[in-house]
Amino acid sequence: LWNNAAREEELEMLAERLEKTYESLGPKLDLVQVLVAEELQRREDLWRPIAKRVAAWAGPAQKALARMAQLKDIKSAENWLKNAAEDIRNERFQPIAAKSAQVWQRLRQQSNVDLRQVKLSGSWTTRRVALEVTVDGDAGAALSVMSQGELNSLALSLFLPRASLPESPFRFVVIDDPVQSMDPARVDGLARALEEVARERQVIVFTHDERLPDAIRHLQIEARVISVTRRPGSVVELRRSAHPVKMYVDDAMALANTDELPNDVRHKVIPGFCRHALEAAFMEVVRKRRLAKGEAHSQIEDSLESANKLTTLAALALFDDETRGGEVMGRLNQWGGWAGDVFKASNRGAHEKYGGDLFKMAQDTEQLCKRLLTK
Repeated sequence: LWNNAAREEELEMLAERLEKTYESLGPKLDLVQVLVAEELQRREDLWRPIAKRVAAWAGPAQKALARMAQLKDIKSAENWLKNAAEDIRNERFQPIAAKSAQVWQRLRQQSNVDLRQVKLSGSWTTRRVALEVTVDGDAGAALSVMSQGELNSLALSLFLPRASLPESPFRFVVIDDPVQSMDPARVDGLARALEEVARERQVIVFTHDERLPDAIRHLQIEARVISVTRRPGSVVELRRSAHPVKMYVDDAMALANTDELPNDVRHKVIPGFCRHALEAAFMEVVRKRRLAKGEAHSQIEDSLESANKLTTLAALALFDDETRGGEVMGRLNQWGGWAGDVFKASNRGAHEKYGGDLFKMAQDTEQLCKRLLTK
């Protein structure tokens, strides 16, 4: 506008307008200055504490930035410590892992699952036991294909070595019903595994399955078997459990010597006990012979189950041939007429009343069983 003024009068008019405008604009500019000063002070008040904190942080931050080059080395050291800790942990766990594999070899029997390695993995709340297994020689997830009996055996393989560590303050191991879902072959392996633990620990096993006591007997493992019976009135009776043959014979002799039962009852019950004693003796002879030959437990049990008559079972025990039942009496009579007589009486007396000397029958049964088991 100033440059475009062509005449002097125009400049005079412009100056006059400026003077008039300034008179009204001056107070407003003063107010703006005050407001600006107040705003600057407000911002200063807000920024000052932050500035102090930033200044306090800047020094250490500059030092940390200068040390960033060391971070890579620190991370490497941290990873080394983790790996070293894992190696030490696995080294300390190795005796347990090796023992677990040994116990599994006892218990697996015909299982196609092989336990190759046991490791500890993870950390803090994600720690777990890693099992390296193969199924028919190929790596696989065994837990998804294992039977209940195999899972129980695997659990025992992990538990027994851990429970029997020298560092453990407990000098005993208590196991509740480990036999469930196991086939006879695994029961034998379990008996051997428990026998090994029992060399340094007292081993207590609760079970209602007679297969474990049977395995202990035919493997000739030193153990004390106690039967627990609940009598009327919730009276608990503990009784040292003997060989089944002895138990049946003892019961037969006890009944033969008692007057508390009617004669007709005793003459029916005692032959039944004698028959059970002979059956137990025959079955033990068959199992011992065939196991020594390396025959599978399942095949042995199938043979015993198919021999559903006393004479057939006797043929298996005496000749290892269930079809030779017609020769049983001849073989027994070679040991003495009493042997054939007690066999015949036990076979008949279990189904009909026996009229002979009950106590002598029990004695002859005991003698025949001893002859069978020691021949």
